[in-house]
Amino acid sequence: AALRLILCGVHSLAALLMELQPSADGPQVLAADALYQLGRVEEAYRVLLSIGPTNPRAPILARLALLQLHRGFLYDSNQLLKKLILCGDTSCLCPLLLVAQKKDRALLQGHCHSVAKRILEGSRDESSVREAVAYLSIAIMASSGKAVDSLLERARCYALLGQRKTAIFDFSAILKEDPKNVPALCGRGFTYLMLNQEKECIRDILAALQINADVVIKDIQSLKDRIQKLVCDWLHQFCQTCLKEIVNNNSTVSCHEEQLKEVLKVSKALMNAVGRDPRWHLLYVDILLAKGEVEAAGAHLCQNFGQEPRDAVAQARVGVLEAWQKNHLNAARRLSRLAEKDSSDLNFLLTLIRFNQRKNIAQAAAQEASRVSSAGQWDQALPLLTVAVQAVGDHRLQYLRQRAACLAQLGLHERAIADLDRVIHKYGGSEPRTSDEPQIWAEDLCRRGRSLVLCSKEPAALEDFTHALDLDRDQAIKCVEVGLGRTRVSECFLRGALQHYGEQQLSKAWMLIEHGLVVDSENVELRRLRARVKREVASPCNVN
Repeated sequence: AALRLILCGVHSLAALLMELQPSADGPQVLAADALYQLGRVEEAYRVLLSIGPTNPRAPILARLALLQLHRGFLYDSNQLLKKLILCGDTSCLCPLLLVAQKKDRALLQGHCHSVAKRILEGSRDESSVREAVAYLSIAIMASSGKAVDSLLERARCYALLGQRKTAIFDFSAILKEDPKNVPALCGRGFTYLMLNQEKECIRDILAALQINADVVIKDIQSLKDRIQKLVCDWLHQFCQTCLKEIVNNNSTVSCHEEQLKEVLKVSKALMNAVGRDPRWHLLYVDILLAKGEVEAAGAHLCQNFGQEPRDAVAQARVGVLEAWQKNHLNAARRLSRLAEKDSSDLNFLLTLIRFNQRKNIAQAAAQEASRVSSAGQWDQALPLLTVAVQAVGDHRLQYLRQRAACLAQLGLHERAIADLDRVIHKYGGSEPRTSDEPQIWAEDLCRRGRSLVLCSKEPAALEDFTHALDLDRDQAIKCVEVGLGRTRVSECFLRGALQHYGEQQLSKAWMLIEHGLVVDSENVELRRLRARVKREVASPCNVN
C-alpha cells in the first residue's frame, strides 16, 4: 500500500511536469513508468505514444517494446526492438529492467533468445551474426546475466566474428557459476585453439571429457575438418607425452589403471570421434601394453591392422607382443623396422618390455646383424644394431662398436663418430683394468680417427691416432693398415706437423712427426721436416 501511494505521488508529479514542460520526454517517460508499476499498462502505452513517432529515442523504444510484449503483440515488440538495436544504445534497458516485472523480464529474455536463434538458423553472415549478438545481449540483460543458453550462444557468435577474447569472457562467465558446463568448456577450449593456446585448449577439453565424453565427441565431430584435425593432434600429442612420462616414472613395466585413467579416456574419445585415423588405435594399444593387458592389446592390434600389419609402427607393436612371448629374434626383427624411422618411438616401445627381455632382444638383434653383415647386407644390419643399442643403452659397449663399424661401412661417418664418442667417453680418463683393454681402446681410437679423417676433421683424428699409438703401438698400426693405410695416415701427420711448424709450435710439430714416422718410417717428407725442426731447435737464433 505504501509503495502504491508513492507511485501515485510520482505519477501526479510527472503529470504536473508534463503540463509545465510539454515538449520534454522526461515527464512522459516518468509518468509511463509509474503507470506500468501501478498495473495501468494501457495508459502507460498511450502516454508513450503521445510523445510522437518522429525519431523516437532509445529509452522510449525500449519501454514501448516491453509494453507490447506484455500486451502479447510479439511482432510489434520485435519491430520496436529492431529499431532499438539500430539506435545502437541498448544500455537504456538496464534502468528499465530494474523496475520491470519479473514475468516481463522473462518474456523479454525468451523472446530475444528465440529471435537470435532464428536469425542464426537462417544465415551466418557477419551482419546476421551481429544482429543475433544484439538480441542475445538483451536476453542476457533481462536475466541479470544468468541466461546461460544466451551467454553460450553469444560466445559462439563472438568466436564466429573473430572476437575470440570476448568469446572466452562469456564462456568463462558461465564456468564461473557452473564449472562443469560441458558446452562452455568445449566452446572455450575450441576458442583457445583458434588463438593457438594449446595448453589452455587441452585443459578445457580434458575437463569436459571427465564430465561427459559423449557431448565432447559430438562437439569435436561438429568442427570443420582443419580445426578437428588440429584439436585431435593436440590431444594425441598430450596423451603420448603423458603416457611416456607415466611409463618412464613407473618402477615396473605394468602401470596402475588409475595412472592411465585420463589418457585411456582421451584415446577412446579419439577413436569414437575420428575412428579412421590409425594413430588413435596405436595409442590405445600402447596404453593396453602399459597396463600389462597383452592379450587385449594383441586383439585390438589384429582387429584394426590385420594379422600381419604392413605399417612399420604397427609391426613394432607386434614386436613388443612377441617380446612378452619371449620370441626375441622375431621381436628384434619387427622392432628394427621402426629403428631408422622413429628412434624416439622405438625407445618408448622398449620401455614397455622388461629389462631382462630387452637384453635378450639386444643379443638376438646383434647376432642377426652379424649374420647379415657377413653377407655384405650392411643396410639390413644397421636397424638391428640400433635395436640392440637402444635396448640396453651403454650397458654393452660392444653393440655401439658393432654399429659404428656398420655405419662406417655405409659411409655414415658422422654417426659412426657419435657412437664411438659414447664408447670412448665411457672409459675416458680411467686406467686400463685388464691387459686386453689398451688394445681395444687403441682400436676404438683408430676407428674414430679414420671416420674423422673421412669427415675432413684431421686435427681431431690426429689426436686419436696419437693416443692410440701411445696406448698400444702394434695394435694401432694394425688398425691403420686395415683402415686408411700407413701412407695416408702419415700424410695426415705431415700436414698437421707442417701447420704447427708454420705457427712455430715446434714441440707440437715434433710430436706429430715422431708419431707419423712410427706409422710410416719411409715417409721422406716427414724425415726432412724432422731434420729441419731439429736444426731450428738446436739453433733457435737467426740473424737477418
